[in-house]
Amino acid sequence: MGSDKVIQKSYDKSPYGKLYLIPTPIGNLEDITLRAINTLKEVDIVYAEDTRETLNLLKHLNIQKKVESCHKYTEMMHKDKIVNILKEGKNIGYVTDRGTPLISDPGNVIVDEAIKKGITVIALPGPNALLPAINMSGISNERFLFYGFLNSKQTLARKELIDLKEIKQTLIFYEAPHRIKNTLELLKDVLGDRKIAIVREISKLYEEVIRDNISNIIKICDRIKGEMVIVVEGYIEVEQEVNYQEVINSLLEKGYSKRDAIKEVSDRYNVSKNKLYNEYKED
Repeated sequence: MGSDKVIQKSYDKSPYGKLYLIPTPIGNLEDITLRAINTLKEVDIVYAEDTRETLNLLKHLNIQKKVESCHKYTEMMHKDKIVNILKEGKNIGYVTDRGTPLISDPGNVIVDEAIKKGITVIALPGPNALLPAINMSGISNERFLFYGFLNSKQTLARKELIDLKEIKQTLIFYEAPHRIKNTLELLKDVLGDRKIAIVREISKLYEEVIRDNISNIIKICDRIKGEMVIVVEGYIEVEQEVNYQEVINSLLEKGYSKRDAIKEVSDRYNVSKNKLYNEYKED
């Protein structure tokens, strides 16, 4: 493999501390896992996107812990300090406001720096909005592409959607309530009037799933509030009806024999040669 640094054995002994990425509830506080609770108790320091949110959660769990701030605007500033603490052998837990760190949330800068310095990074499984949304959407979850938030600038968001237009997998976006109408109109304009589901307030008292075509949801989107996930049906290729007679005649004009023209059409469109011979009428 070239170097031991490319292989992380998460639970081997190390002189360094470990960086734990700890998911927290996105709505119902009962969604937190026992492992997350125990890890929050055991780490030496918790770094948080929003210290107030995290302190409230720790208070609810009866955990007293030192909590330091580290959000997307201060990650670059704090990364060296965090790595130095880990090098001292102390364990750090990183949490965001809600859900799983790094998933449309801060944490990437710290994780990248920790990995570069040979520090073990352990991501705990747990709450997120992505998976409950696609499971409740009624749209295929066999294969999907999670995109997160589209660019806040309309022209750049349009370019992003153009790149996604012919992807056959289900598409998943996060969106804020104040942008939902513009985003739905842009989705309809670029992707067409596809089947979608808007899943909002996941794991909260007013959880709601709205399933319909984009055009119909646009009509009611002014009343849609709260944090939401948009699940969009993937691209469906519409088969165009082929006039085999015209294709054969076109090949004949190019010098093909009747036999070779029919063979070419049979191979190109996966149609039996007998069917083509039976349907072909010479002028």
